[in-house]
Amino acid sequence: MRITAVRNPYRATRGAARLVAVLGLGLILGCPEGQGTSGDSATETTLQITTASASASATDSETGTTSSTTSTTEESTSTGSSSGTTSVVEEVCGDGLVQAGEECDDGEDNADDAACTSACTANVCGDALLHVGVEECDDGDANADGAPCTASCTTNVCGDGLVLEGAEECDDGEANADNAACTSACAINVCGDGLVLEGVEECDDIDSQFSGGGDGCSATCTREVVLFVSLKRFTGDLGGPAGADEICAHAGDQSIKLPWAEQNNTIFRAWIADPECPLDRRFPHVDRPYVRLDGEVIADDWDDFVDGLEPGSAAMNEYGLWLEEAYNFRVWTAVDGDGTDVEQTAARSCNYWTLSGDSFFGAVGKADLGGLAWSQWRTGGEPVVQGCHKEAHLYCLQVACDEYPEYCEPGYCEP
Repeated sequence: MRITAVRNPYRATRGAARLVAVLGLGLILGCPEGQGTSGDSATETTLQITTASASASATDSETGTTSSTTSTTEESTSTGSSSGTTSVVEEVCGDGLVQAGEECDDGEDNADDAACTSACTANVCGDALLHVGVEECDDGDANADGAPCTASCTTNVCGDGLVLEGAEECDDGEANADNAACTSACAINVCGDGLVLEGVEECDDIDSQFSGGGDGCSATCTREVVLFVSLKRFTGDLGGPAGADEICAHAGDQSIKLPWAEQNNTIFRAWIADPECPLDRRFPHVDRPYVRLDGEVIADDWDDFVDGLEPGSAAMNEYGLWLEEAYNFRVWTAVDGDGTDVEQTAARSCNYWTLSGDSFFGAVGKADLGGLAWSQWRTGGEPVVQGCHKEAHLYCLQVACDEYPEYCEPGYCEP
């Protein structure tokens, strides 16, 4: 048997090299000459022992020379030349093995939208890689609770309690509501947006041509009472007080402030004599401003209203236009400016607005006059009347149904 020492690129400790030399001598002494593993003297066994990075000095027993050798751990027998070798495994992301420098490795499942990215890093919020099924968005360093993608990688939407800068004015989460401080559209609830802020606003109309009020809701979102004179004129046969009320309701619907009822929950009634109920009991005595459609205050409250108006205050129609002389300023009323019926009411109201013959008469007010004459024009202390076949306008006064629901019932008359 022969020991062959070969140079190995790997080095070991000097002690390991000496151990290899001793083992080699033991093999020489323990194996009789002429005997191999197959009994054939021509057969030789070569043992190569490799130790990584081992280098040692050995002394040849026959020549006495010393040589520097590097041993290997590779062993061969004379009956064959099989050998066992050790190789270094290269680290590769995607092989399914988590190695040094890798946070994860799911092999073929690695992907930039998966739990383990193609770079073998864990997919986390803020890495600018969207983890499908887990993250709604991921803008990396741009993630923020005021940005389109939040710090928790969710899409910033109205109602999540996070204000999206440049898009939302506010966001109170589940508390958002159209009657709350922050609306359901994440806008601050302000006067003029058409949404009533409970506890703060009495009403709120979408800002329109008359931004200063004049539609039942003032510029500061408080209630007001609107008075207008109808653009059209009618004979004395109005269909009774109920028919006159319908004319006013229709005129209100045709106004540029459409739709009255939807925005203000109001009705309009005719300021006219009623055989069943005195006029001052058909309307609530409101402690609010009385205004024209242009928002101009004509009376501070009911008491001021029935105390008399400034000349021309009642001459604006439902379209916000002034009556002109060509249209005649006369208005059917048969009631004084204080809301009480004129004397001999039936004879001076076209039989309570059911007749249009020229032999019947109705008392009128004059829209261009002031004091109480706007409602009942008098000369010499007597009411001015005209034939029921002639035409005149109607005064229409607003009633807020949400505040005074009983007044909005058909035929209502306060006891």
